[in-house]
Amino acid sequence: MESRDEIKVSLMTKRNQMKGKITRTTGFQDFKDRVFVLTRDKLSYYEGNLSKRGKLKGEILLASVKVAEKVDDGSLPKDNCFQVCYEDSLNLYIMANDAKEQEEWVSLMQEACKNNRGLLPMFHCGVWQGSRWSCCEQVDKNAPGCKQAFSQRSPTDMTNGKSTTNNGPPTPRNITKMPLPPPPVPAHAKRELPAPPPAKVVVAVYDYDPSQPGDLQLKKGEEYTITDDSRTHWWKALNREGTQGFIPSNYVQEKTEKGLIGEGWYCKDMSRQRAEALLKSEDKEGCFLVRDSTASPGTLTVSVLCKTPQTTVRHYHIKQNPRDSKYFLSEKYTFPTIPELIHYHQHNGGGLVTRLRSPPAALTGYAPVTLGFSQDKWEIQSTELTLMKPLGSGQFGVVRLGKLQGRTLVAVKTMREGSMCEDDFIQEAKTMTKLQHPNLVQLYGVSFKDRPIQIVTEYMCNGNLSSYLRSKGRELAEDRSPLVDMCHQVCCGMEYLERNKFIHRDLAARNCLVGEHNIVKVSDFGLARYVLDDEYTSSTGSKFPIKWASPEVLEFSRFSSKSDIWAFGILMWEVFTLGKTPYPNLNTTDVVRQVTHGKHLDRPQRCPHAVYRIMKQCWEKDPLRRPTFKELQVQIEDIQEKDYCE
Repeated sequence: MESRDEIKVSLMTKRNQMKGKITRTTGFQDFKDRVFVLTRDKLSYYEGNLSKRGKLKGEILLASVKVAEKVDDGSLPKDNCFQVCYEDSLNLYIMANDAKEQEEWVSLMQEACKNNRGLLPMFHCGVWQGSRWSCCEQVDKNAPGCKQAFSQRSPTDMTNGKSTTNNGPPTPRNITKMPLPPPPVPAHAKRELPAPPPAKVVVAVYDYDPSQPGDLQLKKGEEYTITDDSRTHWWKALNREGTQGFIPSNYVQEKTEKGLIGEGWYCKDMSRQRAEALLKSEDKEGCFLVRDSTASPGTLTVSVLCKTPQTTVRHYHIKQNPRDSKYFLSEKYTFPTIPELIHYHQHNGGGLVTRLRSPPAALTGYAPVTLGFSQDKWEIQSTELTLMKPLGSGQFGVVRLGKLQGRTLVAVKTMREGSMCEDDFIQEAKTMTKLQHPNLVQLYGVSFKDRPIQIVTEYMCNGNLSSYLRSKGRELAEDRSPLVDMCHQVCCGMEYLERNKFIHRDLAARNCLVGEHNIVKVSDFGLARYVLDDEYTSSTGSKFPIKWASPEVLEFSRFSSKSDIWAFGILMWEVFTLGKTPYPNLNTTDVVRQVTHGKHLDRPQRCPHAVYRIMKQCWEKDPLRRPTFKELQVQIEDIQEKDYCE
């Protein structure tokens, strides 16, 4: 049933964005009929038909659209196609039923997106054919477009792509009667134009040293003016001296009234569990930090280490008096600003378990990784890499510690000859370049001009989660909250993949890495595939780890985000057994029999019943009965302890 918010609805054909090379001779196995629905804020598409819609298969926020244009006839197996380019570099190709429908959709999309920030000035009117663009023969997939986009064309240019101007002498037929101009507005009645929106000012949360020409240095606490934020991960900014360059967007925050950015004791994105791990590793009485509360969004928490009578971390909410808006930890001592509050408690206990002394030294090095080593830099020359000690080996190659440009520690995976197709290896890197999240291992780039091919990622100092649990497990198990936090971090990373329509296919503790202060990140996207339709069946003979596989994977080789959910339940079991292998006494045949007959792993000895209930939800035989990662994230957060003390 159509909603009043729906602007246009059509049954059309879309090209599967998961696929690579498409030519005129490609069959229709890469295309699917979908019901497309345009509303004021998004383009959605569904299974089914016009009389009965099925499951929602994907949607694009109109605010993320960069280009909406026609595709040259002959570029795809069917004519009357158009394209929607959105986010960083994603293209959706849609086949209308006729030229009129194509024109209507393109016009409506352009009208809806004409005020978007970051519209592209040029576009490709053909398609990428694996080695070159069909429209302009350019061999670089990232080459700028060859045709002017609607954001740059005049209204006359947008009439079927042609100007309606007649350069001949005027005749009665081509003379257009123009309305008389309005009378001049009296001077006293003129209104001033509205003021332009205020400039976006940000404050550097971390230091950043440029790695490439065109980047701009950041100094923690200094202000910068953003001149272009149309790209998600790299913004163009001006410093106080007027120098302009690119900066990583996750290294800055918009200037706020609280003015905490730049304070050495403030760390915005840190969970309670990691704050405790950081303060305990410092092991100094009164060591403290201030962070955004995860239990009560919008409030701040002071976390402080106390060593008597035994080492513990206490957490205090910073509260605000509604009468005079002053801040306090104890009602007896109120202050107009948070820095003044902290300064007071650095010199006086004032009702706290101990006086605040100094922030942990490690807090200054808590900077996140950037998406890529620099803006637009993905290819890394082998001469930029210095290889060091081996870190381990995986299905496709050996991993070594390395240095990039002589200063940044990285992990370098070198492809083992004959382990898989080189194109597949590069595709792994391309998959990772589209992802950035605090709980995903970040790609810096790929070296592929010289053989063997190498992929360069951030270095995680504590290795894979499975080994880490076996070596540090007893220490972690003294308080179960770090184990719950590890599961929560993996869940957050997987929720991001789920939200962006990625399927991991090989989620396990061995494919998660651990950094400082128990930071856990999901790694190894060698089996990941980008799927907008959320589900696909692997080709015959594909390999997958049996003990982490769901019933539908074992029986039909069918992977989806729901099979990732099943594997996440197994990973939680690994965490709470401190790195044990699941089904330790069963061979492969017995594992398949047990899983397909609905038998589950037993509850680990140190696992809370609430956590085990989540595991069993993940192991529902019917994939549709399993929760989403978003739902699991909420459940795990409910289990985590309260983020404050009275």
